[in-house]
Amino acid sequence: PMIKIQHPEFEMWNSSLHAQSGVSCADCHMPYMREGAVKVSDHWLRSPLNNVNNACGTCHEQDEEMLIERITTIQDRTASLLRLSEAALIDAIDAIVAAQDAGATDEQLAEARALHRRASLRWDFVSSENSTGFHSPQEAARVLAMSIDFARQAQLAAEQVTPAPAANATQ
Repeated sequence: PMIKIQHPEFEMWNSSLHAQSGVSCADCHMPYMREGAVKVSDHWLRSPLNNVNNACGTCHEQDEEMLIERITTIQDRTASLLRLSEAALIDAIDAIVAAQDAGATDEQLAEARALHRRASLRWDFVSSENSTGFHSPQEAARVLAMSIDFARQAQLAAEQVTPAPAANATQ
C-alpha cells in the first residue's frame, strides 16, 4: 500500500528562511500594488514569477533578471534531485520484481517493500509540492536525499533475497 501526499506547501514553506523571517504566503503570491493613492493586495493568487518586482523586490534588492535566475536555479536543482530519486525508485521496483519473479516470498520482500514505500513517500512529498523546491530548497534536498537512500536500500534488500538461478541439471 502506498501513501499519496496532497499539497504540502505549508509544511515545506514552514521550514524555510522566508517563514523564519515572517514572510507570509500572501507577501509573495498576492503582493501589494497601488490603485491610485491606495495600496492594496493583489487579489490574483499566482506564482511570484508572474510579478517578480512586486513579489520579491520589496525585500530583495537584486534586479528582476537576477531574481528569476535565482528562482530557476533552485527549481532546476530540485528537479534534478527528483529525477535521481525517480531513477532510484525504478531500480528498487525492478529489483523487487526480479526477486519476486525468481521466487522470493512476500515475507522475504517485506523489508524491501517497506523501504520502497518510505522512499516513495518522500519523493511524493517534494513532487506534489508546487514550488519545485523553492519554498524550502534545503528541506526539499534533504527529503529527496532520504528518498534516494531508502530506494537504494530497498534495491539492495531485494537483491539480497533474490534466489540464485537453479543450476542446469543437464550439465
